[in-house]
Amino acid sequence: MVNHFEAMFRVQLAMCEGWAKLFKDSFVAYENLLDQQAKILNHPSYPRLSDMIPTGASLLDHYGKRAHDVDVERV
Repeated sequence: MVNHFEAMFRVQLAMCEGWAKLFKDSFVAYENLLDQQAKILNHPSYPRLSDMIPTGASLLDHYGKRAHDVDVERV
């Protein structure tokens, strides 16, 4: 005779093992995602060329970029 309780128990056990593997794999994937985001956020920052303060007069300097200079008329 077929034992129905044993068959149901095996189905439930397989479902529980599947859920446990799903949760474990999802946490591993989330950990990998956090590691990748940490690597992206810790990248070296490079200054933008448009924000650089010129050290002196050059051929390409314009009035708008020289706004930080001392205005001799106001001194």
